[in-house]
Amino acid sequence: MDMEESKTVVVYRLITSRLVDTRQSYAISKELSRARGEDSPRRLTDRLSRFEDVTLPILWSCQLATFVGLVAVLEDSKGSASIPELARLIRADGTEVPAELEAEAAVIYEKYRVFRNKLFSHNSTQREQHRELFDEAKISWDQLDADFDAVTRILFQIADRNQELSLDLAPLMAFNHVEATESKMRELLAKIQE
Repeated sequence: MDMEESKTVVVYRLITSRLVDTRQSYAISKELSRARGEDSPRRLTDRLSRFEDVTLPILWSCQLATFVGLVAVLEDSKGSASIPELARLIRADGTEVPAELEAEAAVIYEKYRVFRNKLFSHNSTQREQHRELFDEAKISWDQLDADFDAVTRILFQIADRNQELSLDLAPLMAFNHVEATESKMRELLAKIQE
């Protein structure tokens, strides 16, 4: 007998898939930037200059995917595959979702929303002003790592409130792809720099 998945399961898996894809893009961006001598995602240096025609577009694409994807899984838009929507669906089934988890997600969302909206996602006429704001925000790899870890933890803590989701190991296993991406990226960059 083929059972149709509930909307809650579908949303959970979509969020997880997007978060894994986003973390993989972030891992590529981070490793590529570090190989270029950067300790933060702000400015690009010239250490891999012989590959600049390739590395800069890859870096831009990965940074775009990082900020668009991170904000997408946190955006409170009804009907979207996001953490706030997952919380609504779980509450609609009669299960309590701790408000502090949603509040923590909202804080992270607000931190990156303006950059997604004004710098990465839309072609703002004030792009340079937003780049300066991005530089002034001094977003570090450690901060992004911590925020990604927090978003992942929040997602799983909310999912654990629902029995059907708490038994679904596929999303948890998907995060193995992030570690594989990080490892392969370091390996690739080491070969390029030989």
